[in-house]
Amino acid sequence: MLAAIQRIGALARLVLVDGLRRYALLGLVALALAVELSGLFFFAFVPRDIGLVATDFIVTAGWATGMIFLFFHAVQVMSWGENRRVIHTLLSHPISRTEYVLGVFCGLLLLLLLLDGLLAMLGYGVLLLIKSWVSAGYFEHLGLAAYVLSWAGVLATQMLLLSAIVLFSGMLRGTFTVLLVSLSYYLICNGLPVAMEFFREVAPLMRRFLQGLTLLFPNFTVYDYKGLVVATGNLPALPQLAQQLAFVLLYAVLVLTVAAAVYNRRDLK
Repeated sequence: MLAAIQRIGALARLVLVDGLRRYALLGLVALALAVELSGLFFFAFVPRDIGLVATDFIVTAGWATGMIFLFFHAVQVMSWGENRRVIHTLLSHPISRTEYVLGVFCGLLLLLLLLDGLLAMLGYGVLLLIKSWVSAGYFEHLGLAAYVLSWAGVLATQMLLLSAIVLFSGMLRGTFTVLLVSLSYYLICNGLPVAMEFFREVAPLMRRFLQGLTLLFPNFTVYDYKGLVVATGNLPALPQLAQQLAFVLLYAVLVLTVAAAVYNRRDLK
């Protein structure tokens, strides 16, 4: 067991170093910082609730940057293609396919955690700058705990999507195919809450069916906490947060288990 953990950790470090070496992380951080700084020129045109608008903009910009990382860098790393022989090189060494799945997932998750951490710190600095520019009536409160919670929700959403990408990469070949399926998965996850709201009064049975589908396609809106950053005393209860965290961890473990089983049955040819 200890040797397997060491091999998984070594592979995760390789993925982490590879992402840093190819400037995938620094490029995205520079892009997000440019977007956030360019947004400073437009906040003067916001008549009221500048804090709410600024927070929504900063967190959304970071979320969009993470999505770019997942749909392009993570999909490219995980995909099996005719011109991509990295997986053949890795699996030619004494490492099982289950360890490969866990190692690459952990490496990509570390990159994602580092990316979100940098963006969160830069975004908080931008919010403090905006808060110092306007009067207290336009930006009354900036809660650090709620801000950290909002980024934790972003990371939870991205972790769920990353686990799905790992699964799709084992089931399908080709970067573009995995990208399309992953994007479709994300759109279904976002579309299910809208459909459930539509069928609330029209067809309760259909709404229960769609609610059951959220076990396969999680509702990402429950992890959206950015509206609480400028509010006071509205943090969710600890049991609710613990339940959401347990669901994220359990969902990721189950999806990775299925992904490992799929990889073990795949032919490298």
